[in-house]
Amino acid sequence: MVRHLRPLLAGLLGAYVLGYGVARVSIFHAVERYGGPEGKGPPRQDFITRRDRPPGDGWEYGLFLPAIRVEEATLGWIHNR
Repeated sequence: MVRHLRPLLAGLLGAYVLGYGVARVSIFHAVERYGGPEGKGPPRQDFITRRDRPPGDGWEYGLFLPAIRVEEATLGWIHNR
């Protein structure tokens, strides 16, 4: 039973990652939000969202939220090194 479960889980994970890749290219985009005037506010905030919608809006965002969080954390780690 376990031998059949591993390929199934690997296939589902692969389909999820491929689906996120397609959605990232076609649906989502990165948004930069800056602090107050002349940089006197909080630091820059980067996030990923659907085009022309606020973050967290739509079922696609909810479906790919784990992948979005991993990507944002990875990019934040790379930029803060």
